[in-house]
Amino acid sequence: MPRHLQRPRPPERPRRRLEPSVVGTVALAAVLLVVSGVFLAWGHLDPASDASADPGTGPELVDALGSNSSTPTASPTVTQARHRERARASRPAPQQVVQRDQVIERIKVTKPKKKKVEASLPTSFRVSTFNVLGASHTAPGERKGWAPGVTRMRWAVQLLQGTGVSVAGLQEFQGPQYNVFRQVAPGWGVYPGPALGPGSLANSIVWRSDAWELVEARTMKIPYFHGRLVAMPYVLLRNIESQRTVWFFNTHNPADAYGPAQQYRNRATALEVQLARTLGADGTPVIFTGDMNDRAPYFCPMTTQTDMHAANGGSTGTSCALPPVTNVDWIMGNTPVTFGNFHSDDGPLVRRTTDHHFVWADATIPAETTAAQR
Repeated sequence: MPRHLQRPRPPERPRRRLEPSVVGTVALAAVLLVVSGVFLAWGHLDPASDASADPGTGPELVDALGSNSSTPTASPTVTQARHRERARASRPAPQQVVQRDQVIERIKVTKPKKKKVEASLPTSFRVSTFNVLGASHTAPGERKGWAPGVTRMRWAVQLLQGTGVSVAGLQEFQGPQYNVFRQVAPGWGVYPGPALGPGSLANSIVWRSDAWELVEARTMKIPYFHGRLVAMPYVLLRNIESQRTVWFFNTHNPADAYGPAQQYRNRATALEVQLARTLGADGTPVIFTGDMNDRAPYFCPMTTQTDMHAANGGSTGTSCALPPVTNVDWIMGNTPVTFGNFHSDDGPLVRRTTDHHFVWADATIPAETTAAQR
């Protein structure tokens, strides 16, 4: 390129020269800084003293985090120090480090809670079947020498309370007698009472409310006079003290008062046999009370076709042998129930109250074994 076309060069700036004193000062400061850093690292990061102060930062933990050869350095001591610093920065907090024995202990704590076996209290009570002779049977002009039904009902309550009965199946329990019972025995429960009509009222089950609470109440229809169906009650009661539940069924199978009624009694007994099987199928205690108007025709099917047995004795199983003393009023229970102290009372007060015996017995149900969570 022609000289006259070349761009003129800018004038060069004069270079600034450092004074010797400044250079010396900078060099000296750098040397002092390096030396002091080495001495500090040597004194503070001594491997022997550090390992004894904190066993968690020993060589094992360094090996787990990385090999010494992974970080090139001219000084092995400085390399170890750097690895220790990395270990301190990256290792979990002490409470997160779980030793093997601690893990096993935690598994033990979190296992499902063990079950313990608890037994309820035995349940003992007095049960009765009581035909109280309906008020209509001693109305004026009916039976001479008998007190009115309302008076006799007061005597009936005296008998129930005086003997300590807590559950009873009544028969011929008519409206005027029900009203008196409510007045003189306010602490008793009644089912079904008048709710289902006079036919069902007559065969109500009564219980002491301070000893039992009602869980469930049902009825079953059986053939009565001339085959007419009447609902008979059965209730599931829970004993307040022991918390055991018991089924109670009460019935009045038809008499021959309005013509032969054996066929209706047989049909009623067959229904009652089936009910006993159903109620006791899950092991729940079952008690039957009633005026069956039969002896062997009722007792034998009930004891040979179910696990029911009579409070006054007799056979169980495939053969049939009546108890030594029988009448038409029965108390029966299934396998969980045992009876004792059986009474068939026909004393003076009973004879003034009714034309039946006052039948009662002690029933006992063994303690129930249950599994409960701790």
